[in-house]
Order: sequence, then structure tokens, then C-alpha cells
Amino acid sequence: MKHILIACAFFCAFLSGCATNTLQRNALENFGLATERVGRMSESEFLSMRDEIIEMNSLLMILDNSKNAESRTYDEPALADTTTMRVAACKSLRMYGDLLMRLAADDRTGMVRKSARVFLDNITETLGPDLTLAQEEAVQNVALGLDARWTARKKSKTIQSLVLAFADALTILSGRLLADFSLDESSTSHLKAYADTAKELKTLSAAIIDAGDRETLDKRNKAVKAFVLAQKVIARAEAMGARIHEAMATLQKANAHVVAAIQDNSYDLREIREYGKQIQKIGTMQQVLSR
Repeated sequence: MKHILIACAFFCAFLSGCATNTLQRNALENFGLATERVGRMSESEFLSMRDEIIEMNSLLMILDNSKNAESRTYDEPALADTTTMRVAACKSLRMYGDLLMRLAADDRTGMVRKSARVFLDNITETLGPDLTLAQEEAVQNVALGLDARWTARKKSKTIQSLVLAFADALTILSGRLLADFSLDESSTSHLKAYADTAKELKTLSAAIIDAGDRETLDKRNKAVKAFVLAQKVIARAEAMGARIHEAMATLQKANAHVVAAIQDNSYDLREIREYGKQIQKIGTMQQVLSR
């Protein structure tokens, strides 16, 4: 009888552990996937904004005869250095999400090590080279896990140390991107500069179109193309920018929830899945506006 009771106790503990691991896996896979996607989409938006700002600056020079070669820098305000820092921040989010997904799914391939390395490279590029001891140990434990016996308890501890070590860093990253995707009138964000360039181009091209026969057909054709591009950019800025801005705010809330829940396994899958659904909608919108 005593042996049966001990066996039952072990079996119940095993089932409890399985439930815990399953809940953590589902929560972190959902959170990781959404974070990877929002990082990837934000990265794509910054690169698209830079390309389109260069194109709009070119059209402004073509359509405005008062401009000369010294009037404006070809990529202002999306300078290469500032865009690089923003892309690195997005890559940090993307690789953090990818790393969480792989750890939660028990991926033991070399891709886990690669995700950890790329995440570390980008977050130090964005936030500075000095890591805390907890952050260094968290990343080292990911690599060590590939070379040792990977028990459920060890995996859970590795994920927990990673999430807790980089919780503040994720808040800082999402806060910076939240500010960069603001369209507030007082904002000096990347998105606001992108939209303002489009509005300048729209005003100039509309004046040429409305001038009718006073402008040459060739200039009018260029103005029409510029006008259409400006309208597309304004629509993209309002649609994508507002959604990514909102998503970054949701990311901060979801990250705070994961940081709290990972310590006692109190995950709310509904909250995390809502975050994922929001990112899914942004992805669909990005596909439409990219055409």
C-alpha cells in the first residue's frame, strides 16, 4: 500500500510538471512568435521608409525648379546611421522572439545558438556593449544547454533567467520603437518625418497638376506619379504606423505579464493570444499596403 501511495504521488507530480511545461511552452511560443513578427515587420517598415524618402526627395528636386544640388541631403531625414540603429533595435526584438520560440519548442539545433548570438550582437549594438552578469549568464546557459542533458526543469530555468535578465532591455527597445512610430504633431519621430516629406511632395505635385496647361505634359506626368506616391505614403504612415505604435504598447504589457507569470506559471494565454492576433492583423495590412 505504501509503495502504491508513493507511486501515485510521483505520478501526480509528473502530471503537474507536464501541465506546467505545456502551459509555459504554449505561452512562450505565442509570445515569441508575435514578438519575432512585430520585430520583423518594424524592420521592414524602417527600410521601406528610407527607400521611399530617398525617392520622394528625388521627386521634390525634379518638380521644384528653385531647388539646387545643395538644397537637401538625398536621404534626409532617414540618414543611414540613424536608420541602422532603428533596424538593429527591430532585429533585437525579432531574434529575442525567435530565441524564445526555439527554447519553448525544445529546439536543440545549432539555430538556437545562432539566435542567441545574433540577439546579443544586436542588443549590444542598440543599448551598448556592457551586459549585466545576469544577462551574460542567461545567454551562456542557452549555449550550455545544447551540450548537456536538457531536462524539463533545466530548460524552464534557462528560459526564466533569459526572460528576467532582458525584461528591462525589452521595455527600453519597445519604448524607443513606440516613440519612432508616433504621428503626434509634436513628435520628431521617424514616421512623422516620413509622413511630412510625403505631405510636402503632395502639396507641390498637386499645385503642378492643378496648373493645367501652364505646365508641360512631361512635368505634369511626373507630378501625377509623385502625387500618387505621396498619397500612398501618407496612407501607409497612418495605417501601419498607428498599428505598430499600438502593437509596441501591447508588447510592453505582454512582456510585463510574461515576466510576472514566468515566476509562478500564472500565464494568461488569452492575453498573450490577443497580442498575437494584433500582430497578425498588422502583417495582413502590411501585405496590402506593399502592393
